[in-house]
Amino acid sequence: MGTSNLYGGPKTSSLLPQGYAPDDNQGHGAALDSIPEGDIPEQENPENGQPFAPIVEPSVSWSQARSSMSKAVRNRTANNIKTAISNYTKALGGHTNATRQAVKVRKTAGILYFLFSGTPETVKKKLEEAGVRYEGRTTNDVFREICNLIAPIPNYLEDDLVNNALQKTFSDIIVNNDVDLDLLDSFSEELLQKLVGGLLKHYIFDKLIMQSGQTALVRCDNVESLRNLEKAIKQYIDGIVDGVVPDLVRSGINPTDFNRAIEALVDVSYQQMEEL
Repeated sequence: MGTSNLYGGPKTSSLLPQGYAPDDNQGHGAALDSIPEGDIPEQENPENGQPFAPIVEPSVSWSQARSSMSKAVRNRTANNIKTAISNYTKALGGHTNATRQAVKVRKTAGILYFLFSGTPETVKKKLEEAGVRYEGRTTNDVFREICNLIAPIPNYLEDDLVNNALQKTFSDIIVNNDVDLDLLDSFSEELLQKLVGGLLKHYIFDKLIMQSGQTALVRCDNVESLRNLEKAIKQYIDGIVDGVVPDLVRSGINPTDFNRAIEALVDVSYQQMEEL
């Protein structure tokens, strides 16, 4: 199943008055407004949606990163792929700045944690209180409603990246039959880890491909080589995130501690990419 019909778009119109500056909570369902977010610093300038200047000066230029990616397309060795991923991360300003840029995906992960942590009975109760009805409905319909509820309004690029990652994460779970809404035990810590881990994996990969696609990859005329490289990069990213998620994403921690955990998850993932 594809992802195109899973996400129905945010409930709030994005046709906003000129000069409108959204606050941090806008774009999530009203039923989720009371979720504590902990201390997550904002990284986008609300006046123009552009990232603030990196707090760490990049050790690799974008020109070098693009060159590494082009080399990996031409010669798909393990060393070239790892160098391309590492140089991309360094061009972002390293793992510290990459984590700082990931504020939207971290906030969305926090909402996923709020909804899907706890006992199966607790999870179902929280979904009901958020306005999600699942009795007699398909898993696809329920997940589409959850997507619409928690997806950020797509005002900026980071919002689009998070929305797309959210769609793909829920679709992966549906395709792999990882949850049956008729079985209470489906709402487990394993499902929570797949949701948070999947969100981060798709976000990191999509952002890398999007930024690389603006330069090196867009000039590649060998579609098969490009797709094979993308698969290889995705495997590296998936392996890195999957290796970290079980230690950091667990039920039963408070929102502030989880926000610290998800920040650590993002930071460690980018750090391992940087050190490839």
